[in-house]
Amino acid sequence: MTNSDQDEKTQSLHDAYATGDPKKTAAVYDDWSAEYEEHMKGVGYTHPAMVAAMFSRYQPTGAGTVLDAGSGTGIMAEILGPLGYPNIDGFDASEGMLALAAPKNLYQNLKPGLLGERLDYDDDSYAGATGSGVFTEGHAPLSGLDELIRVVKSGGHIAFSVARIYLGEQIEAKAKELEDAGKWTRVECSGRYDSTPLGDDVIWAQVYVFQVN
Repeated sequence: MTNSDQDEKTQSLHDAYATGDPKKTAAVYDDWSAEYEEHMKGVGYTHPAMVAAMFSRYQPTGAGTVLDAGSGTGIMAEILGPLGYPNIDGFDASEGMLALAAPKNLYQNLKPGLLGERLDYDDDSYAGATGSGVFTEGHAPLSGLDELIRVVKSGGHIAFSVARIYLGEQIEAKAKELEDAGKWTRVECSGRYDSTPLGDDVIWAQVYVFQVN
């Protein structure tokens, strides 16, 4: 890989984090979508594997359809399927990413959606949910967790990665708010890991798992 290739990957990541606005971030992903998977493989992107590993520790297979929040090009579904979760729906704010995911036939249903706004799903309609790389700066706000709780049935698990500005006090405060409200119960939090270990920047992250009450 040449320095210019690495620079392009790094710049795309910086652009996605820097907008400060989830809708503007979606436009960045639209422009980036054709090269996204190649770029993320090039930086050793670890979020999908970490989220899938943590989710599969606790969510029973055969429990029903899983919702993949911020489904992108379908990397998460490519991992969840072989782990025993063949029934997956997904949504993403980027039309370009959805267009690349659809031909892979990994999802039962795909639609546009933005975490932080009300999702176009009924209450208690999913057995569990995952979110890989969505709760970080310029992407989904932590208020998006309220919507995932709303659409996941009681007893279902939500596994999601948290990175950058949301790590530490912000995610802990939000988690406690939802626990105190009786919305969910903490199950496990992973150790910190670098989500782009082959990239130029260290982007620390953790995966959280909660069970909906």
